[in-house]
Amino acid sequence: MSEETGRERERSRSPEGGGDADDRGKSNGYHDDKGQNDGPQGSDDKRGDAVNGDDDGVKLYIGNLDYATDEKRLREEFGAFGVVKEVFLPSDRNTGRPRGFGFVTLSTQEAAEKAIAKMDQAQLDGRTIRVNESKPRGPATGRGPGGIGNFNSTGASEVKLYVGNLAFETTEEAVRRLFEQHGSVTDCFMPTDRETGKVRGFAFVTMPSEDAERACIELNGQELEGRTIRVNEAQPKGSGGGGGGGGGGGG
Repeated sequence: MSEETGRERERSRSPEGGGDADDRGKSNGYHDDKGQNDGPQGSDDKRGDAVNGDDDGVKLYIGNLDYATDEKRLREEFGAFGVVKEVFLPSDRNTGRPRGFGFVTLSTQEAAEKAIAKMDQAQLDGRTIRVNESKPRGPATGRGPGGIGNFNSTGASEVKLYVGNLAFETTEEAVRRLFEQHGSVTDCFMPTDRETGKVRGFAFVTMPSEDAERACIELNGQELEGRTIRVNEAQPKGSGGGGGGGGGGGG
């Protein structure tokens, strides 16, 4: 009896790990409702979504992909730097079409760093792609208006983003094209000076909530036409925060 009791106690102390890994995966910002079943590997491999390390792999964000670029192509390209554990290419939930970006998980940090060094701004299938380490979701701070508060605290289906520090030469088409790499853009508006008619160096982009949060995370601090842009949730007039108002561009 004492021997059986000892075995039972040993089993009770053995960490399973599966539940915690799944919970971490669900908190990551890069699996939408389709993404959790679209990957080629099992759910255990998705532990890398939340913890970027050598044990679980390092997830890279790949932006500005050609719509024809598929999983096989990405595995071929990134396999040159190490073991590719997973490739995920999000698709539009309505049309099923690729959304122009994806995620590649490599087995080690070293492989990921080599891939970023060689592939960021490289040509792939006629497109200049962006490659950087994917940022997992943590506590939802720093993404609200002016960089404070929770993102989309009202639970709206669509979210308007403020895009600041644009070059005066940047066009609405260029802004729209950049944000479409991260999802559907339902509206893009660049305010102009009422006297001169010139753009004022900032814009507003409206996207479905999940796409907007992803774009906010990935694009804030990125470069567009020589300017480091600022992206956060637009703030309604009169609410007194720092996002969504005023100029901030320049030539």
